[in-house]
Amino acid sequence: MYFEEYRKARQMGQKEAKLCQSRGGSPYLPVLDEILAAEETCGEVNLGLADIPIELIVGTRSAGRSQAFSRSFYPLMSEDSEFANKWASLCKAHMDEGITDPIKVYEYMHTFYVVEGHKRVSVLRHFGAVNIPAEVTRILPVKNESKASRIYYEYVDFYRLSGVNYLWFSGVGRFPRLQEAVGKGTDEPWNEDERRKFFTVYNQFSKLYGDKSAKDLAGRMTTGDALLLYLDIFGYDQVKKYSQSEMKEGFLQLHQAFSVKKQKPLQDLNPLKGLLGR
Repeated sequence: MYFEEYRKARQMGQKEAKLCQSRGGSPYLPVLDEILAAEETCGEVNLGLADIPIELIVGTRSAGRSQAFSRSFYPLMSEDSEFANKWASLCKAHMDEGITDPIKVYEYMHTFYVVEGHKRVSVLRHFGAVNIPAEVTRILPVKNESKASRIYYEYVDFYRLSGVNYLWFSGVGRFPRLQEAVGKGTDEPWNEDERRKFFTVYNQFSKLYGDKSAKDLAGRMTTGDALLLYLDIFGYDQVKKYSQSEMKEGFLQLHQAFSVKKQKPLQDLNPLKGLLGR
């Protein structure tokens, strides 16, 4: 049973690896050490234990494990290997009682690279897990005036206040706007209840945004971008009370209005407030 799961996961990995190769890319996990060799950094910060989104785990710290997995952490080693036996044992543990031991990762530019726990990530991703507990160390890039740097350091400030690590924006100024949109002061921290409520809102919205009906939006915005626009229009105090059906009704209005205004950049969409109402 557990080896059958390994076989299925490995087939997915082989398929993904071949697709990457056909497109001229590497079939294996990105290696953070290789990325950092070409970048300038300015220190590390221990963030402690946190739940991190599995979709943001994109690679490995060192090259030693990179070729054991495809880019989505599907296994690639042969079915008669010790690796396969250990993967199947973790699969059994997950199905019997769940995997709860935290992995160890480095965070760099809002993506995560595994130090310990590669097979745990692989098994949990295979079974569709959303988050995984991790001991996180952040590697800080050198701050400069580039767009990427400015967005990242806005995220660092926002994370310090909110503990929210699962959303991202494509433009400068939006993390502070979100802090304001949820009714918090510039340097006001979030409490646990506020984090839970916001995650519920984000989760409800992201399910809608991931739907095929969101294709026109998804091509231009991150989920965070679209949610911020949604909150600008309808107001967080109202949105956090929405049922899923009410959230969907508002989203369909947003989608329809965006289709009308789709040539406008996000910062120019304030007229949608008048079009949609509050």
